[in-house]
Amino acid sequence: MNYTELEHVTQHLNFSLQNAVIEQIADGSCRLQIGLHRYTDIEQKHRTFIVIDFKASHLDIYPTRYPKKAPAVPQAFTMLLRKYLMGLRIIAIRLAADDRILFIDFGCDQDIQYSLIAEFTGCAPKIFFIDAENQQILGLIGDEEERIIHTEYVRPETNLIKTGTDRFAQLKGSAYETALDEWYTSRDNREAYESEHAAQQKRLKRSISRTTRLIASLNADLDKAEAAKHEKQEADILNAYAYQVKKGASSVDLPDFETGAPVHILLDPSLSIRGNIDKKYNHAKRMLKALPQIENRLLKAMERRDLLEALYNKFTQAQTIEAIGALRSEIDTLCLADEKARPSSKSDRPTAQIKNAEHQPYRVFTASDGTRILVGKSASDNDDLTFHNARGNDTWLHVCQVPGSHVVVKHPNPTQETLIEAALLALHYSKIAQSSGAEIHVTQVKYVRKIKGAPAGKVEIRGEKSIHIRRDEKKLAKLLATMES
Repeated sequence: MNYTELEHVTQHLNFSLQNAVIEQIADGSCRLQIGLHRYTDIEQKHRTFIVIDFKASHLDIYPTRYPKKAPAVPQAFTMLLRKYLMGLRIIAIRLAADDRILFIDFGCDQDIQYSLIAEFTGCAPKIFFIDAENQQILGLIGDEEERIIHTEYVRPETNLIKTGTDRFAQLKGSAYETALDEWYTSRDNREAYESEHAAQQKRLKRSISRTTRLIASLNADLDKAEAAKHEKQEADILNAYAYQVKKGASSVDLPDFETGAPVHILLDPSLSIRGNIDKKYNHAKRMLKALPQIENRLLKAMERRDLLEALYNKFTQAQTIEAIGALRSEIDTLCLADEKARPSSKSDRPTAQIKNAEHQPYRVFTASDGTRILVGKSASDNDDLTFHNARGNDTWLHVCQVPGSHVVVKHPNPTQETLIEAALLALHYSKIAQSSGAEIHVTQVKYVRKIKGAPAGKVEIRGEKSIHIRRDEKKLAKLLATMES
């Protein structure tokens, strides 16, 4: 949303939401949703919602009559807003004259008590919640080095404004709200479809690729099993003409029983002739015994590949998220087996397990609801934990701007209690372990990136939330007692 469109929507919201009362605050993926009501001149209750969408790909604010479904567990920033804002009124909605910075003022009557500030000034949007009286930051969304909790809010340096064209310039009133709602709903549906399509397509392609590789491997094993018949024949010939074979020979030519034609037989010179005969017999016996099993596995793998390819053809015809949803059951049935069998990271593979048997790069704790929490042991172990032992949708925590352990919660949407417990561990295993509290960054592992050339453990993150945690000795002691030995 460019500056011109922000001006338009700000003017509209100021007019339509004057003295509206907050009755609901919810969130979502990179989204805040504030539900309000106000009474019209004829004393009818009028409900509407303000959506602040702060994804890096689109930074928008718009009204809607149709709220989006919120997650079951609200984020810490949302809980903070609920604590302070429920029941207050919107006093004003303001746009900075020189930049894409939006101010939403809340209070009683005309007394401004709190402000929500959305900075749409770059590819990494930031949202601040401040106390209007002393301008102190009470909570924030976004990575900040200087502007942190309990410090005074200071505006960033002004950027050059690109005004842009207002796509809805000619619309006013309810027509304007309807047009905004339809456009952003359509965009959200399109993005939801594209995201789901990409995710399910990746699953199907991965399973097809895995099954194709399995078929190739089984065909190679089948060739080896078929070759074992020839190896048994070589062992029979060697057994019959053993007296003609010189000790330490690496090969020998002996006549075939039926045709008399010479058969070239490779030998292991480190073994005796009897050792070579036994080696060939034993290997041939094992491979021939495995032949029926290989053939059976190959048949099942080929049937599975046919099913996957047929499902992929149906999937390519799905043009809506509902159509993809109708195929999810089939996709899960065929792909989940691969995903469970597939190692989640290199360290899960047998060779890596043997290599790393003496050192595990993380401590393992159990949250009160049973969720596993992993805590890196050192800077290099932090990298190993985050980039080799965690999945993309796992929850990632770290103390803001302070050296400390990476913490990974093995759940994409942990409960509020589990999040607090993980934050306590992040504080405990940091350089400020003895402080009374700290600000903790929370995001998903897939939004954590290694900085090229940076020291071990140094990363950059995006899409993060910030929560404030207070040290709780009793809860921490209970949590530390769950550490696996």
